[in-house]
Amino acid sequence: MAGRWIVSPAVDLTALALPALATGVVLALPQPDGLSFWNFLWLVVAFDVAHVWATVYLTYGDAEVVRRRPLLLWLPIPLAFFAAFRLHEHSPTLYWTALAYVAIHHFASQQYGFVALYRALGPKAGAYDRSLDKLTLWTGVLVPVIAWHASPAGFDWFGHGEQFLAVFDPALVPDLYLVYAGVALTYLGRQVQLATRGELNLPKNAWMLASWLSWAVGLAWADHPLVALAAINLLHGIPFLFLVFVRVRRRYAAEPEATGLVPWLVRNPWSFLAPLLGVALLEELLWEGLVWGHYVSAWIELDATSKSLVVALLALPQTVHYVLDGWIWKMDGSNPDLQLLFAGASAEASSASTP
Repeated sequence: MAGRWIVSPAVDLTALALPALATGVVLALPQPDGLSFWNFLWLVVAFDVAHVWATVYLTYGDAEVVRRRPLLLWLPIPLAFFAAFRLHEHSPTLYWTALAYVAIHHFASQQYGFVALYRALGPKAGAYDRSLDKLTLWTGVLVPVIAWHASPAGFDWFGHGEQFLAVFDPALVPDLYLVYAGVALTYLGRQVQLATRGELNLPKNAWMLASWLSWAVGLAWADHPLVALAAINLLHGIPFLFLVFVRVRRRYAAEPEATGLVPWLVRNPWSFLAPLLGVALLEELLWEGLVWGHYVSAWIELDATSKSLVVALLALPQTVHYVLDGWIWKMDGSNPDLQLLFAGASAEASSASTP
């Protein structure tokens, strides 16, 4: 089999296509100035913030994981809080700049994680293909990011006053895109070669294409922040929610007593999403009332130290998510339940191929 899907081609591709369709709608519609309240709700809260909280299902919400990996789960909390507080107290601009660069790395790493997952589900790949996959994915990310550093638009990942750590010379951008094209052609040539041997991995290539388009549209081609937000945030949030739902559902089906999860949470996607949307709305309400006051009137005027404390506290779900996400998807045996994704995909593929 040239490549397996986590659930099925229809379901997996739907999770991948929804961000593209939503971005297409945003591109087709007239763009208002700034980010309206409703666009903020569905582009940021409903998918970006909610996907951060979905990590809880795989970590603090799973009793067996809490028992098995206490240091991984609890140590990042005080460390992330203290680092965020001290950095924000020193310079809010530096804090948001640093967090933005960490977020870019996190987004790209997640996309490579999907590529690696589908590669593992497909034909056995050698060292050359593994290296080429990584080079191609990161080229698709870094070239638009570096070219962005040559634009006059400014660094507005979060929109909280971030600044580029370095400015790229615009005269070198054409050379940058020569590298971009060279890596793309090398990757395409290799896929043609694999196709002639019946080893083309369609799921992996679908993810590689989506990742390249996401960064190209979001940073290199978009001339409006709303388009950039849709192109990058939605591809990050929607497939992650899909993957967590499948993983948690299969985990609960295999060992319901060990997880400690309430059964209705994994009954269907809507019961899975409802608590995430609720806590995401609550978090953003606190951000608005205590820090920003963009869509909700500020509740209180905080001094600089108090604001740094509140920012560090409210950013904890995000920063801890960045840390945990680097560990809970490792396919090195440290996440036993991750094998259920492979086992489930194998079982469903076999069922589909049986007359």
